[in-house]
Amino acid sequence: MNRAFTEKDLMCRSFQIGKFDARKIVPAVSMKIDVDIDKMLKKREELNENREVHITIYQYLLKLIADTLIDYPLLFSLFYKGKIISPENLIINVPVSVDNHVEYVVIRNPETKSIEEIAVEMQNGIRDIKLGSNMLMQSLIDQHKMNKIQRLLYKLKNYKNPVYFLGKYYGYFPVTNFGTFHVDNGTTVLSEPIVSALVIGKAKKELSFVNSSVHEVYRISLTLSFDHRVMDGAYAGNFLSDLKQSIEHIR
Repeated sequence: MNRAFTEKDLMCRSFQIGKFDARKIVPAVSMKIDVDIDKMLKKREELNENREVHITIYQYLLKLIADTLIDYPLLFSLFYKGKIISPENLIINVPVSVDNHVEYVVIRNPETKSIEEIAVEMQNGIRDIKLGSNMLMQSLIDQHKMNKIQRLLYKLKNYKNPVYFLGKYYGYFPVTNFGTFHVDNGTTVLSEPIVSALVIGKAKKELSFVNSSVHEVYRISLTLSFDHRVMDGAYAGNFLSDLKQSIEHIR
């Protein structure tokens, strides 16, 4: 694999530098919870037997996360100019690794969609990235071709402010899959106006003791980072607890 940085890689690094400006980094707290996914894995196998679209663990989790998240609107709110802003709808941001950088699939209103619809949307988003037609990347490429004045005018027209930018290009709640890289768990940095993000760890076998018997089960870790100015630990913890229940007691 070619590890040399391309022009596109450098554009993405420039975008990340702007996104994680030290003045925008928020006072974040992280919470981690371990979740038994055996029932979900069995249910996923059943679904894949009867559907043309292949559903991954990640895509299944995105649906369960969205269905729980919709009851915790502070988690996908925004913090801008000292105020909490409540968006009209939920938009999940899904980072996708591309060579030396990350691009993003944006899933709008996932709580209203089936698992299959989310899977198709993910596949289409990844296809657009491979074809170079991802909306955010195309915007960065367009700007790269402009002179300084043209770039400023473009940003004023198409970006307006961070809230507008997130709604159009990025989403309000990032869900990152560290399991793709065989990483057990981790946290993410938050930058205003984003107030929370979730990291999914690698699925791994662990021993479980039930009624004096030892069983092997698959578990993952879910790590939530959140802006402590916007919500308290109880709010974030209840979300993780409800999400765990949703995954472990799936029907």
